[in-house]
Amino acid sequence: MQRYRQILLTILTAILLCTSCKDPYISPYRSPVTGYLVVEGYISGNSATQFTLTRSIPLPGDSTLPTVTGATVQVESSDNSVYPLAEQGQGVYSDATPLPLTTADQYRLRIKTKDGKEYLSGYVPYKPTPPIDSINWVQKSDYSIQIYANTHDPANNTHYYQWSYNQTYEYRSAEYSEDYYDKNTVPPSVQPRPAADQIYRCWTTGNSSNIIIGSSTKLAKDVIYEQPVKMIPPDDVQSSWLYSILVKQYALTEGGYNFLTLMARNSESLGSIFDAQPTQLSGNIKNVADPTEIVIGFVSAGTVQQQRIFIYRSQIVSRYSYSCPMPDTIISPTPTKIKDAFSLDILTPVQYVMGQQGTGWSSNYTFCINCTISGGVNVMPSFWPN
Repeated sequence: MQRYRQILLTILTAILLCTSCKDPYISPYRSPVTGYLVVEGYISGNSATQFTLTRSIPLPGDSTLPTVTGATVQVESSDNSVYPLAEQGQGVYSDATPLPLTTADQYRLRIKTKDGKEYLSGYVPYKPTPPIDSINWVQKSDYSIQIYANTHDPANNTHYYQWSYNQTYEYRSAEYSEDYYDKNTVPPSVQPRPAADQIYRCWTTGNSSNIIIGSSTKLAKDVIYEQPVKMIPPDDVQSSWLYSILVKQYALTEGGYNFLTLMARNSESLGSIFDAQPTQLSGNIKNVADPTEIVIGFVSAGTVQQQRIFIYRSQIVSRYSYSCPMPDTIISPTPTKIKDAFSLDILTPVQYVMGQQGTGWSSNYTFCINCTISGGVNVMPSFWPN
């Protein structure tokens, strides 16, 4: 749910970025020093309800987003039931168990920040989300991979949909390192690498950051066919070994859909003088004492449907390859040579060799041997195939 975050001043400030313009545009909008409150989340009846509270930041948006901590957050029902959300840290507030929502009631979100301000969303209906029919993918002629979602509502009652995803992909370093340099031995030495410390296989996990929505209102039936969800660029590391995507699907109200449509238009269609200009967003969250205060977000309630697929390298044509930029260097097995070679972590031992080229530890640059340097972790996810 991070798609609101680094686009907020673009949404709130009508600045035309055009190098050919002779006169700069001076925006009438001025963000408060603390930024605007940003509310992201979904009231769920079949999974954990979670909301993230942050503050907007000015363009270019390359600094850390301020999180809102110490707030009191709760879901309220039209039958007067109240469901507090516990603070988890980093601006996240959630309930670990699904809330007992019903279609007979409506729901809203109440937020009280530690500076005494109170925010309240409008009541929204509880809309059960139809199941995902399938997640499929196609590799195109340029070797990119397009992933699609398919769904339908037999009751013809949903019409407005949103998707998000969590993705995980496995990648591997150029060579498998059997050994490691142990600085704690006396003298420091090369030791067999424990299996738990392997640095050959790594996994990177991330969430969707763009707005993915679809509507069937112009169709005779409530059917969504091949809604684009994710595109993997040609020859990208994501498809180097094994890729997995968990797609989540949400039912929206017309108001929620319109809000996200406008946000997508503001954030994704700007860049030239021919694009539509930014429009101020109006969500369904207000400051109780000052309804004119700008708050970014739209609260919806329903169920979350999800489906995971895997894409194996053997199923695609992948031109991705990775190798160390230089051949292995053999390090003599003397304490001085070992210390000189490995103490600065520039080189990493690969394995012990004996041959015509010499005896010692073959080694190479650490960045091409240690997969964690690229940002992944060396712990296999629990859902990953062995």
